[in-house]
Amino acid sequence: MNEIQYSRARSNLADLHDHALAHLPTRITRRRSDPAVLLSEEDFKAVLTQFEFHPEVLFEEGATAIWLPELAIWGRGGSFVAAREDLIEEVEQLLGVVEHDERVRSAANMVSRLPWIFRLLVSDEAERETILFAEPSENRRPAFSLAALPA
Repeated sequence: MNEIQYSRARSNLADLHDHALAHLPTRITRRRSDPAVLLSEEDFKAVLTQFEFHPEVLFEEGATAIWLPELAIWGRGGSFVAAREDLIEEVEQLLGVVEHDERVRSAANMVSRLPWIFRLLVSDEAERETILFAEPSENRRPAFSLAALPA
């Protein structure tokens, strides 16, 4: 992997950008700081595609709930459509908090969820719903699963 000091990276940003677009990530180092990696958005999205969502729908009399185990959040409503809308609102709220609060991003219970959060952050609103409710790949299993509830 290409590696460059932060001070040199500032003056070579156009070249580094071109390298990223050519699928060549660059590690940027800085004294007294952890390194960062510059890569294209296309490559970043490709890396994150393995982090699928597996919503679980629970129907009860007069109510529906959708559990999203990868983010540990619920959507609830009187119907599936209402629960789905509520879940999407909850996801949007979570993304807003994560984007603006470093303490949330570095919290122990959030660090393990970051790949799924990043996948949603680099998508637009229209893509998010498709990502959240996509058919799972045949070879993938849910990150978590609920125990069967007694009838």
